[in-house]
Amino acid sequence: MPQETPPTELRELQPTAARGARNSRLVEWKPWPLSNSALIGHCSVAFAGGWVVHAFPIFRRDDGSLAGGVPSMPQLDRDGRVRVREDGKRVYTALLTFEDGEARHRWDRTVLSALSDAGITGATS
Repeated sequence: MPQETPPTELRELQPTAARGARNSRLVEWKPWPLSNSALIGHCSVAFAGGWVVHAFPIFRRDDGSLAGGVPSMPQLDRDGRVRVREDGKRVYTALLTFEDGEARHRWDRTVLSALSDAGITGATS
């Protein structure tokens, strides 16, 4: 009996020989449903060494190229409510930071390589 293939955003993408030789591979991709922002989706990536980073954003820069964000979570006040700025937007805390610009650049290259290997190159992939 043939198995039904789950949608790309719900299934783990299988590594190919080329992908397996890299430092990372895409595990999950969830396109962002709104097209009116720089955010194009969220992904999870497995890294060499056996660790996976989940739910980090991918943005489209003004020049059309992609940029990997870092996982974040909304800040909570002492009563457990999400903090908001004066303009009504939520306040977030990054869950991952970098010691320097080179570390940030390596992160971006590695994440974007995993996306590219999986065929994710645009907002609707």
